[in-house]
Amino acid sequence: MAKKLSVFCFIAIVALLMTGTAWADGIPITNASFETPGGPLNYSCGTGCTYNYSTIPGWSISAGGSFQPGSFFSYIPDGNLVAFTNGGSISQTLTSSVSVNTLYTLTVYVGNRTNTQNFGYTLYLDTILNGVTTTLCSVSGNAATITPGGWQAESCSYQSGLSVPAGDLFLDFVGGPYQLDVDDVSLTANVPEPSSVLLLGVGMLLAAGLAMWNKRKELHFTA
Repeated sequence: MAKKLSVFCFIAIVALLMTGTAWADGIPITNASFETPGGPLNYSCGTGCTYNYSTIPGWSISAGGSFQPGSFFSYIPDGNLVAFTNGGSISQTLTSSVSVNTLYTLTVYVGNRTNTQNFGYTLYLDTILNGVTTTLCSVSGNAATITPGGWQAESCSYQSGLSVPAGDLFLDFVGGPYQLDVDDVSLTANVPEPSSVLLLGVGMLLAAGLAMWNKRKELHFTA
């Protein structure tokens, strides 16, 4: 009996390790790479460089708009356009709310133009309810630390519990006093795999059964 229980425990543990502990789901973000501009790029900033001051579809932007940067960047993380704000903010209210026992990870690419500007920024993952925001996580930095002409992925994470803040998820990227350039925004939600949780439970039950059997065996020999 003990040998059978040991084998079952071993199989359950191996299966648990093979299946992993979580699965990731992407939270929908409208125009996540800012490829749909909010109107024509009617200002020129050099060869292949144009921009506008306009709200980008899906986003609320103050003091900024769409930017095709030309030689100000050596590459673009995704597509041809990025979003910028000169000392303002770039934000979006999502159609999702916080779920229980879920790990949320926000990732945003922040750029540093070839003509490096020393500016700080903070990227927030919040909830918003009746215009009031609650910060879940944030990451701050300074673009001067990024390679000129390059981009850096910035991330922050929030682990929810059984009690979650009310409201919709809200993205808010704040920069200043100079230009903040962002691109390729993503938000993932990692939740436990039902199969993994089940296997873990089976393994624990089998281990408990084996311990009880061994205890009975010890009592039998000492009686």
